[in-house]
Amino acid sequence: MIRKQYFTYLIHMIIALSVTFLFSACSQKQPKSPVPKEVSVTKLPKGKAPLLNDLRKTDKKLANKSAFYPLSMPTDAFAARLFLIDNATTSLNVQYYIYEDDRIGKVFTAHLLMAAQRGVKVRILIDDLIISGKDEAWERLALHPNIELRLFNPNSLRTSFRNMALLFDVNRLGRRMHNKALIADGSAAIIGGRNIGNVYFSLSEETLFLDYDVLVTGKVIPDISEEFDIYWNSKESVPSKDIFAYSDPKLSLAVKKDLENELKAFSNSAIGKAIINSDFNQKIAHNDLQLTVANQTDFYYDHPSKVNTDENDASTHISSQISEDLMHIQDDLVVISPYFIPSDKMMAKLKTLRKKGITVTVITNSLASTDVFLVYGGYKNYIKALVEMGVDLYEIKPHSFKKFFKTQEWAQHQNLSLHTKMMISDSNRMGIGSANMDPRSDKLNTEIFMVVSSSELAKEQRDKIGKLLNLNNLYKLSWGKYPTEFEDDLTQYGPIWHTIEEGKEKMYYSPPQVGVFKKLGAELSSLLPIKGYL
Repeated sequence: MIRKQYFTYLIHMIIALSVTFLFSACSQKQPKSPVPKEVSVTKLPKGKAPLLNDLRKTDKKLANKSAFYPLSMPTDAFAARLFLIDNATTSLNVQYYIYEDDRIGKVFTAHLLMAAQRGVKVRILIDDLIISGKDEAWERLALHPNIELRLFNPNSLRTSFRNMALLFDVNRLGRRMHNKALIADGSAAIIGGRNIGNVYFSLSEETLFLDYDVLVTGKVIPDISEEFDIYWNSKESVPSKDIFAYSDPKLSLAVKKDLENELKAFSNSAIGKAIINSDFNQKIAHNDLQLTVANQTDFYYDHPSKVNTDENDASTHISSQISEDLMHIQDDLVVISPYFIPSDKMMAKLKTLRKKGITVTVITNSLASTDVFLVYGGYKNYIKALVEMGVDLYEIKPHSFKKFFKTQEWAQHQNLSLHTKMMISDSNRMGIGSANMDPRSDKLNTEIFMVVSSSELAKEQRDKIGKLLNLNNLYKLSWGKYPTEFEDDLTQYGPIWHTIEEGKEKMYYSPPQVGVFKKLGAELSSLLPIKGYL
């Protein structure tokens, strides 16, 4: 499946490269608040947040450190989000790039609304790219007195012509807030790769995104809250009341009734029951949820002004901070990125690591598993250089782990697509967050990324990756000579996909398990000058 919104967005980017210079006078202005917007910060409870009582168990003394609980399963990841929302007493900060109005989105919203009705102050900050044109539902929700909504880098055109605005104002509207965070009572947070929508929590009938989040408490939480407050109060975040045409407050009652009906249907569904009975919820119920304490945690984030400054202005970027972390690697590096288009600087750093004898493993999407074939077109130009410098390069198969998911009643998907963003270095450091290793994360979008120093967490993920790294689940790439049918045929060289199918080793000389049109699209996009927009 190609995620329609992102695909449409990239198509507009391509067209815009050809026409922007002709229509620069058509650029629109960012919506301005008629009066100065209210500045606010994360509201903290008086004393210890009650929700921490269920998160107090750790493998060692917390002291002045941070503690983590991994959320790899979609059922646990959604259950943990609902736990934070349902147990918050003072404040909820919600920050997402994509927040769909599908079943998962509605259930998530219903729980936020219930929290607001308890008196919890709910602040929702969403990137405007995906919700533009869906104002009515958000308008009704934002009418609640305890819910405040702000839109990041909004499009002033809200209906039919919003895509035209993107086309003619690509330099501003093409730069988005990709951050993903949920913070409860300024005391606990969930950070990682998942947005809010069916496809991230196994409710899409076509695709499940393989993703990873962490639930975190402790010392790093004020840093995460500060990141949200900076974005919330930035000029790039515009109050929804200055964008929407607010209507009768009684409409919020209709929203409440609709969401109540959605909750009933969800609780009776297979995925709803699976979340209720998830491993996370069972451990909470039995007071058996144990968090892992990290020796050190470094939290990085782009400044929101990144979307309005020169893309090469590193003062607003986290990429240099993350790159610096690569220079301290001693033994090996694992990079997991669904969209992998390394910059020239990153290629030079990987080459330096390989010259030092450091093992580098990269796991990304295959053309068959990716939801954006244009990005694969940008990545394929680096395959030769990567494998020739000795990088172990893997692509995930769209039908990996079928045996496991067949045992899960809640699993509705047909194909898998990698969505995890992670780096593991040596035996004790793990990086997680929203950032992909591609030009868009590096130069255009804002991102958050957290580097956790914990041998226990790193080992747990290494063990899982070790089980993943076999040719039943992935393709391993090399570069070599293609077979010829006749002796006088022209010799060709290119990428070779190695795998195991039905117990036998097999090699492919073009991207496997994908149709001709997707192959053609990736091939054409690899020739276009659009790398900086991917």
